[in-house]
Amino acid sequence: MPETLKMARGGGAPRIVAADDNVALRDVIALTLRSRGFDVVVASDGEAALAAILSDGADGLISDVQMPGLDGLTLCRVLRGLRAYAALPIVVFTGVAAADPCLRPLRDISELRILHKPQGLREIALAFMEMIPTTATGFGMDLHARSAPRNASGESFAAARRVLNNTFAQ
Repeated sequence: MPETLKMARGGGAPRIVAADDNVALRDVIALTLRSRGFDVVVASDGEAALAAILSDGADGLISDVQMPGLDGLTLCRVLRGLRAYAALPIVVFTGVAAADPCLRPLRDISELRILHKPQGLREIALAFMEMIPTTATGFGMDLHARSAPRNASGESFAAARRVLNNTFAQ
């Protein structure tokens, strides 16, 4: 019997937004997560990821750091500035070396893990299974973590724009 994931608080499969400007890699990430029971929405950049999260909610985000337009670091900062997504589990999947100073600001963001391409690919689903409260049926496993918001009730694109403007004003 195949393993399927359901939100521990009674919802459907955990919804992950996957943002990467590399189409092939984004498709591999989506396939990997879907094979583990996650519902995956793909986005080609940070702006598309933010739009998907604000319009339909999310239980997690996987994002590249270096993307055109709204990059992964700024996307993380904007989400942390929105009350509904202040604790959204985030996995940053990057080709940037671990010692690169551009990753320092990410280390201060809560509920965030940094995985490095390509070796970290097999760890993505496990990271989300640890960070998102789910029940795995088919094997009788309960995977517990803290809750993440499913929908952004009250959050809007205007609120995201204010956080984004504040981020660049600093």
